[in-house]
Amino acid sequence: MRRIWMLLYCCLGTWQLHAQQGAAFWGLGGNEANRDAAFGLSNNPGVAFSGKALGGVWGQQRFTGTTIAHGGAALAFRNKGTLYGGDFSYRGTSDFSVNSAHFSLCQIISSQFSVGFSVGYTSLHQSMLNERPAWLSGRLGAAFQLNEKWDGSAVIFNPWNSANDGGVAIPGGALALGYKINPLTRAGFQYRYNASFQPVYGISIRHEYGKRIVFNGALQIGPEPFSGGIEYKSASGNFGLATRYHTYLGFSPAFSWIWSKR
Repeated sequence: MRRIWMLLYCCLGTWQLHAQQGAAFWGLGGNEANRDAAFGLSNNPGVAFSGKALGGVWGQQRFTGTTIAHGGAALAFRNKGTLYGGDFSYRGTSDFSVNSAHFSLCQIISSQFSVGFSVGYTSLHQSMLNERPAWLSGRLGAAFQLNEKWDGSAVIFNPWNSANDGGVAIPGGALALGYKINPLTRAGFQYRYNASFQPVYGISIRHEYGKRIVFNGALQIGPEPFSGGIEYKSASGNFGLATRYHTYLGFSPAFSWIWSKR
């Protein structure tokens, strides 16, 4: 049974870049370019944050009832118009796992535009093998404000790798276009692609209820058609819960906690 889940993990889980997570990321459909899913430069290094520092941890059970676990942490600092960050993530089981670590840098060009990059390594561990193969991994990102209502963002994954690199650091990209419906509600239009899977199109919604509660949700094509989550905001940070639904393998619950310093 364990080997079956390992096979499913390889076939269905490798399309996601390893260091990009958080409850908002899962609740909004798993699109790294979406600025509402930003997680300390670890999703899209081109999306800047306000304040002096931001850090967070996240965890997820990939498909309810399995032993496949995801988890990681990110920490980033801001020095005027330049942001520096780092992240680490783990996913898999005791017999098969993938570990990633990246350094990120983001530069604010203007109030309407910022760019960034991240670079690091992703390694593969299998209990029956002594070798731990590793791949150079990372991404290039940008975020821009079109006007008071519209904004956009984009991220490119592993452009230096090929689709035949073993399925761990596959090249791809994501786009997101955001629209501010009102001061409390934002809609998003999303696109994601990599060299091994069909493109995924979707829409997302983020709504603030009062000063403390935020609801996230998304609908999209592909094997995980809908997702949703909720965040609680406090003076010390944000705590979030979310899940995505797979048409055959069920739910993947996730949580994250984000701390920020103004």
